[in-house]
Amino acid sequence: MSLSTTTRGDNLWIGGARSYPPGPASGPVNVRIREGVIEAVGPDVAPEGLPRLDAGGLTAIPGLVDVHVHFRDPGLEHIEGWDKGSLGALHGGVTSVVEVQNNPPLSTSRRALEERLAHVAKRSRVDYGCLANLVEASLPELAAMAPLTPAYKCFLGGSTGLGGVLDDDLLARLFEGAARAGRMVVAHCEDEAILQRDKLRLVDGNPEATVALHHLARSTEAEVESVRKALEWVERFGTWLHVYHVSSAEAAALIRRARAAGLPVWSSTGPHFLLLSCEWADKLGNLLKVNPSIKTPADSLGLCAALTAGDVDSIGTDHAPHPLEYKQRPYAKSPSGMPSIDLLWPLTWELVVRGWLDAQTALDTVTWRAAQSFHLPGKGRLARGYDGDVVLFDPERHFTVRAAELPSRSKWSAFDGWELRGQPQVVVRRGTVVWRDGAAQVEAGGRPLDLEPPRPRRA
Repeated sequence: MSLSTTTRGDNLWIGGARSYPPGPASGPVNVRIREGVIEAVGPDVAPEGLPRLDAGGLTAIPGLVDVHVHFRDPGLEHIEGWDKGSLGALHGGVTSVVEVQNNPPLSTSRRALEERLAHVAKRSRVDYGCLANLVEASLPELAAMAPLTPAYKCFLGGSTGLGGVLDDDLLARLFEGAARAGRMVVAHCEDEAILQRDKLRLVDGNPEATVALHHLARSTEAEVESVRKALEWVERFGTWLHVYHVSSAEAAALIRRARAAGLPVWSSTGPHFLLLSCEWADKLGNLLKVNPSIKTPADSLGLCAALTAGDVDSIGTDHAPHPLEYKQRPYAKSPSGMPSIDLLWPLTWELVVRGWLDAQTALDTVTWRAAQSFHLPGKGRLARGYDGDVVLFDPERHFTVRAAELPSRSKWSAFDGWELRGQPQVVVRRGTVVWRDGAAQVEAGGRPLDLEPPRPRRA
């Protein structure tokens, strides 16, 4: 099906699906998509002459929105790239991503951001938003970049690819500049001074250091102190803030109190923070090494409770692949990050299977709540007027994760060998079948995510 230049997508009628959540009360549901947008959803919705897709009793959910990925492209596409990254997205049921460039060339000017978006447009199978980088060099360009980006990404603490910022005065200027430009700050919240202190104390000069120390070298204290500072700047400048990859129950509680006080704060965690813990260090070795660190089992359950309560909005993978040989270096030299976009829905469904999240909360955290946390209109619901992004899956069909067969170039996974359920069988992006029976049906075709207009706030 070819797309008209005046439409958002294709025409499609999906019939014979089951409604979500699965169970005895799950009824039949049909979805009619016209020019890429959902026109009607319900048990009696007719095709009206549109092309048909028989769901065969699979359960229908909205396409997932992964609010945090690193595809390392342009610049390091040999490590992942938009081709493999967006292929992995479809494998995991994801039809929209928010991507962070944490390797050169950074998006610190409108021209650089335009060039990056043009690069992505030729390669992505999913819809995309690209975060601009919030560093001192980008301050003069923030207003010019604002119409093209959902938010500005700031590393308060250093991580793979970018160093953290020790200068609180500079961080305050970055938050103020974002507020003036009318876009949200998306923050990696770890306090750089605490990170450097604990690295010196626990890792530097210690040849016996392993990933078992990682949750101490990158501690809850570092995360909480960084979140506390960021919230002060939110209150001072009126900046909107999204805290990425919340890893501790204590940080989630701090965000809860800020929201209760009326501050404009959103947040996300990751599947690895929910399903793994620091106690997996012996089994996984450096595959467990991510920033912020994966913390205790109590933190995992606390984060699930925060998602249920709505204190943490969403689950984003922080998909950050590295070649296996890089991860197998000694702990201090091994890069942080893991791939997981290709398993996002099965990992989210696993939280339901275990009883850690109820079915509706689990779905919402990777669909409409994820979209709302980035102010992305038209994504994340099976409802009239929303984009025709649909995932069909069997909630009872088991499969075994085989890392070497996943789309990511890395060919490893912290979840290798896990038995999961909920693997997407069909993925539809704006009315186009883009994934079916384990294979992509398109080479590209993603479009930039719609953005709310910038909202300049008080100085």
